[in-house]
Amino acid sequence: SELTKRLPHDEPIFVEGKVYNSTANSVLERHCKRAGIPVISVHGLRHTHASLLLFAGVSIASVAKRLGHASMNTTQKTYLHIIQELENQDVDLVMRSISSLI
Repeated sequence: SELTKRLPHDEPIFVEGKVYNSTANSVLERHCKRAGIPVISVHGLRHTHASLLLFAGVSIASVAKRLGHASMNTTQKTYLHIIQELENQDVDLVMRSISSLI
């Protein structure tokens, strides 16, 4: 934050001019191939980031805010499969807890 405090808040930090999604994806693809890892898009990284946050227990509200979603509904719809998996894990945890009391 110390390095960026004097920079305009509404402008990119590292680039000048327009940056296209396809350009960023091409650079990322080249680096993935060079590193010998599966190719992923910038959007794929965003989705992975959100998924990891949800699995780590970060609230849907916080993930929605971080992604810039206007509504938590957008986040819930997009990550419904993860939310359902987390609910299944919760059910398993509840059942184990109850079983340990018997």
